[in-house]
Amino acid sequence: MKHDIYKLADQYHLTGSDQQLLQAVLEAVEQHAQYSVRVFAAQNYVSPAAVIRLSKKLGYTGYTDMIYQLGFLVRNEDRNKAHTSDINSFIGEIPTEQIEAFLDGLTRNRQRTILVAGTGFSEPLRDFFVRKLLVMGYPTVGTNSYEVYETNSLKAGLMIVISKSGSTDTILKLVTDAKSHGIEIAAFTGAANSPIARNADLSFILLDDNILDDRNLTANYFYARVLILFEYLMEKSLDRSEAVAGEGATSG
Repeated sequence: MKHDIYKLADQYHLTGSDQQLLQAVLEAVEQHAQYSVRVFAAQNYVSPAAVIRLSKKLGYTGYTDMIYQLGFLVRNEDRNKAHTSDINSFIGEIPTEQIEAFLDGLTRNRQRTILVAGTGFSEPLRDFFVRKLLVMGYPTVGTNSYEVYETNSLKAGLMIVISKSGSTDTILKLVTDAKSHGIEIAAFTGAANSPIARNADLSFILLDDNILDDRNLTANYFYARVLILFEYLMEKSLDRSEAVAGEGATSG
């Protein structure tokens, strides 16, 4: 598994070679490999001195200390992943075809603008979706502006919409306008037979704990489920991208 070491690379001013070597160290730790510094260096076509230099650069006393400390980090990561299986157990109820369809939509529109819409309690989720998609390399804009959807001025290919009720008038208008321009629509909603769900090409229907609580006065985990599902989808998107990159490297 390739680890995201962007922050470490920035914090410790790691060169491209340093980053490749650190990825190799993390892979060795993940596989519980017990290599001496000389064996590890030989396997990665570098000198033992280069490995030790990296460990010092990261603030460790040496190779052994680096392996020991990074082992803790990797084990904590594994434990955290085990805990998430309880949190996202509801995802198992979502058909695999729906998940694959969403990922296919992202792939088709990687070079086109992705629009994200949501209002009220859904607005913070909209902003999170936008930030996450941007970090993942997707050109994304979060907006509820009628003009953007009426004219498709941004030449969008995909719209992601969040609406608990699935019938918010302002959001429904955006959906119908987007549909008129042939924009693909993926909806996260709590109502299967809602106008937004019916107009969407793909709908993730998530449990709304209190359907009659329009003002969200009582505890409702709908929004948490949306966030968890979206993070899961982003993880699958990243896995797919890494698999494609790996195939390209192998064929090359």
